[in-house]
Amino acid sequence: MTRSSHVAPAPDITLANLTATEAAGHIRDGGLTAEAYASALLANWRANRDLNALTYCDEARVMEAARSVDLARRKDEPLGLLGGIPVAVKDNIDTIGFPTSASTAALKSNHPGSNAPVVSALLQAGAFVFGKANMHELAGGGTSSNPTFGAVGNPYDPSRVAGGSSGGTAAAIAARIVPVGLGTDTAGSVRIPSAFCGTAALRPTSVGGVRYSLDGVVPLAVDLDTVGPMARTVEDVALMHAAIAGTPHATSARLKDMRIGVPRQHYWEALDPEVERVTKAALARLQSAGATLIEVDASYLPEANETFWTLINVGMRDDLADFFRRHAIDLDATEVVDAIASLDTRRMFQLAREAPLTAAAVATARGAARARIRDGYDAMFRAHGLHAIAFPTEPLPAPPINRDGDYFEEEITVNGAVVSKVGVFIQNTRFTCALGVPGLSLAAGLTSDGLPVGLEFDGLAGRDTELLSLGLAAEMELGRLPPPDPKRPAASARTTQAT
Repeated sequence: MTRSSHVAPAPDITLANLTATEAAGHIRDGGLTAEAYASALLANWRANRDLNALTYCDEARVMEAARSVDLARRKDEPLGLLGGIPVAVKDNIDTIGFPTSASTAALKSNHPGSNAPVVSALLQAGAFVFGKANMHELAGGGTSSNPTFGAVGNPYDPSRVAGGSSGGTAAAIAARIVPVGLGTDTAGSVRIPSAFCGTAALRPTSVGGVRYSLDGVVPLAVDLDTVGPMARTVEDVALMHAAIAGTPHATSARLKDMRIGVPRQHYWEALDPEVERVTKAALARLQSAGATLIEVDASYLPEANETFWTLINVGMRDDLADFFRRHAIDLDATEVVDAIASLDTRRMFQLAREAPLTAAAVATARGAARARIRDGYDAMFRAHGLHAIAFPTEPLPAPPINRDGDYFEEEITVNGAVVSKVGVFIQNTRFTCALGVPGLSLAAGLTSDGLPVGLEFDGLAGRDTELLSLGLAAEMELGRLPPPDPKRPAASARTTQAT
């Protein structure tokens, strides 16, 4: 076989590198057409298809949506906060014109008749759907190594995981396929992949305050689930949050006014040495810029841990069947679970089904226990006048993809200790979910091997805008990560299923 001498034009990386805020501004003032921007991003998607970041993409639909934005601008119609911005939507969130398969084979024919409210909010702000993002099957894991659609590769090293379960969204953003996207977070699923891929993500308040709608979202555990905005910068995350929540756009705080708690207990223990080095250096830079760091005691952790596991188990046991009933989807949840291709995810659902949960234990977790841990968390903030607590989002950099597939009992080595892979991924992120408070992960820097490291700030329930203000100030001080190397080796061992 002879290779064609024709060489496809390289994607326009200059345009692809624009943030959503930058691109929307250029489109609004006429310096850039939405069509040219979408065309550049589509070219970059084609150049990065080996990452398996998307499950579905309709190029003609993307270009049609972009041209409609340009037509609106020529007519002097308002474009909205996100006018002309393409969005990757996690494959468990309903979008008209695409399946909502949650990246599992049993749901490939699930074509919703309406957009999820979170998607509608972005469309009303002028954005349009670029494609559906690959994910860990049914949101039940932290790698996004999906047997049905292919393992999602990390743009900074395609032999490593992108994280999960919103791994396709994070990889698409880091690879400059899209500037922003939507994920969901039950145990850390927007923050884990953002830490591994060097992007930013917000898990918004999920108990009390303004909560994102879960309508049209395939659940993992409704008590813990939330949709979360993801982007390369905190500025773009704040832009999306303003569009979805209908709140004012966050502005940068002054670091010298910020009091940040550092809970060394658990959050800062058993870290990979490079993660510890990068995150400690990031905190030192924030302190040098005026932020006050305060050692705090996170005494709420033990009951938060118990509450988390009760709520995730009851959710995985009951919520998928409830979703099928409410949406008149003619599928049996037990049969769907038993057909899951990912060994780790199938085992998690089976264990949840077998968990000895009593009605009283579930009611306590949802009510009194959750109230107690929130009281303890809030008391810690009041005692020290905190604006946030800070910790490494992930205790380790992105590990290699397991070419034989993930399994529930899998172990990996972190700082010389052999630990559960499932457990270490959610070591720090699960407490945020049990509390229902907002958590913001942003890039802290790179390891000596060039792998991203995430730093997380958690705040008080309902104070999402204030948390984003701190994130904006921290991002200004820490700077942005360099983009992944476009000359990286292709991940030829994975097959792309996106269409």
